[in-house]
Amino acid sequence: MIGLVVALESEAKSFLESINIEKEFLLAGKKTFLAKVCDKDIALIISGIGKVNAAIATQVLIDTYSPEYVVNYGTAGGMNGSVQIMQYYLIEKCCQYDFDLSALDPVPVGYIQDYDTVFFNCDTKAINFLPISRVASGDRFNDNEFDIKTINDMPCSLRDMEGGAIGQVCTANNVKLIMIKGVTDVYGSGTAQEQFVKNLVAVSKGFSDIIKSVIKCL
Repeated sequence: MIGLVVALESEAKSFLESINIEKEFLLAGKKTFLAKVCDKDIALIISGIGKVNAAIATQVLIDTYSPEYVVNYGTAGGMNGSVQIMQYYLIEKCCQYDFDLSALDPVPVGYIQDYDTVFFNCDTKAINFLPISRVASGDRFNDNEFDIKTINDMPCSLRDMEGGAIGQVCTANNVKLIMIKGVTDVYGSGTAQEQFVKNLVAVSKGFSDIIKSVIKCL
């Protein structure tokens, strides 16, 4: 079994339309789909936006189906010129840029004591057809220059609102995680909101073939 976690139904739409869905139901109140893709059983859950939603969806998926892999895919914003709009990236490490205990302890932004780390590792061994990047997650969608600097200093080139939480849940459960992010906006190329709205549909359409290729590799 392969579990897929996607924040938005619009991000999952093209993939779901390209497969034969065997069952659709609610799991922890979240839309969930069962199917067979490339001769593998898959369960896809629409988590909703944000780290708490992502963590709930990932944990209930693991508890229910004990997947060998969790695959998280979705859109992300670029933080610098090393990434490009309409490009897809395989994530090697993820973190949470809005988790900050530095006022209490001399630890870096994103450091989580229970795991003695800032970054959670993703599995990159099976996938060899995408460029590699890192993603920082936070429950904010903005063009705040402080956030942009924080993320670049970590250093990460991508930002989303779910990946770091999914990474933490998969680490806690010792489940392998593969993460794919498609870039809708890049800082300095217009507002994040304008770029996201303009490019969301096009980037989301590209996931269908990419995620099928990922599943074939697993």
